[in-house]
Amino acid sequence: DFNIEYIDLRNKPEWFLKLSPTGKVPVLLVDETVLFESWVINEFLEETYAPPLHPADPLTRAQNRAWIEIANQLSAAQFRMAMAKLKQELVDQIDTVRSLLIDLESQLVAEPFFNGPDFAVIDAAFAPFFTRQRVIDAYLDDDLFAQTPRVNSYRAAIMGRGSVRNSVVPDYDDLYIQRLRSDGSFGQSPRL
Repeated sequence: DFNIEYIDLRNKPEWFLKLSPTGKVPVLLVDETVLFESWVINEFLEETYAPPLHPADPLTRAQNRAWIEIANQLSAAQFRMAMAKLKQELVDQIDTVRSLLIDLESQLVAEPFFNGPDFAVIDAAFAPFFTRQRVIDAYLDDDLFAQTPRVNSYRAAIMGRGSVRNSVVPDYDDLYIQRLRSDGSFGQSPRL
C-alpha cells in the first residue's frame, strides 16, 4: 500500500522541504525513513519488492545501470532545451538530445524494451524523458526521432504502458505547457 503526493516544485510545501534535503522529487517515505533521488529509490524498491525489474545477468544489469546515466543526461539536455530562452540555446540542446538519441538507437537491439520483452528499471529511467517529449513534440519544429526508428518504437512501447501513462497527474500536459509559458522558455515558441 502507498499514497502519492504530487509536489508543485514552484511552491514546495514546508513539510516536503523538511523531508527532502535536495528539495527535489521523488522522495519516498518508508515508515519514518526518508529516501531521495530516483536511483536510490529504484534500487531500494528493486531489493525489497518482487518481481525484480533489473535483469538477472550481472553484466546486463551493469550495462543497464550505465545506460541509466544516459537517461539522466538525456533528461538534463531536454530540460535545458525546454527552458531555452535564446534560439541558439535551443538549437544547441536539440543537437545534444538528438546525439544522445542516436547513441541510444545503437543500443536498442531487443524489442520492445531495452532488454527485450520485459519492462525493466532502465525503461523506467527513460520514461520521464518520453513523457515530457510527448508534450514538447507538439511545439517543436524538429522531429527529434527522425533518425532513430528503434528509439521511436521503444518510446511507443514505454508510453503504451498504463503504469507510465498513469505516473503523472491527469492534467500533466497542460501544467507542463503552463510552466514553459510562464518561464518564457522553449525558444519563445509562438506555438505556446
